[in-house]
Amino acid sequence: MENLTVEKSSVLAAYKAGSADQKEMLEHLFGKEPFAFDWREITSYEKACEALGIQAREFKEIGDRPQYMRMANAMQQLLVICEAINAGGGWYDKDGWGYYPVFVLYIKHEMDKLGEAECKRKGIHQLLAACTAGPAGAAGVRCATTYSRGARTYASFGFPLCLNSEEKAEFVGKQFFELCCTCYGITPKMD
Repeated sequence: MENLTVEKSSVLAAYKAGSADQKEMLEHLFGKEPFAFDWREITSYEKACEALGIQAREFKEIGDRPQYMRMANAMQQLLVICEAINAGGGWYDKDGWGYYPVFVLYIKHEMDKLGEAECKRKGIHQLLAACTAGPAGAAGVRCATTYSRGARTYASFGFPLCLNSEEKAEFVGKQFFELCCTCYGITPKMD
């Protein structure tokens, strides 16, 4: 008997685009395991494209504002990543709630008080630029802001990279932290 070799990405793309009968046939041929989806495996833009069965694309840094193209490229990549992680479940959960990577901003005094070792342990990075600044120390990106003496907190500012679970939003914020920063045109000081 002759063996037939196929690329996994081609089989996964056929499975994703297939009808229920076609999916059943592919599961019969290859088993269910190759088609099981774990959103935690989306650890790069390329893996997100593979999961969605699309080609990875990148905007060229041309013109007199290449930083804008880097930001546009990061946004496009993050949207594709969020789509893949949401896994066809839509941008919101069953109750209509969306979850977002939120970054808590610290002022220099708070970071000094925590100390360099504790900041590093917690993944706190110094920003070298900010998109906007407001009265209570709020700055750019989608960030947590406290008010009424810390009794209330809300997230504001920034483009909503929406995910359909809190766990997924936290994952994107950690796994793709630098890409999120690039999207907003800010540079964290990474040690």
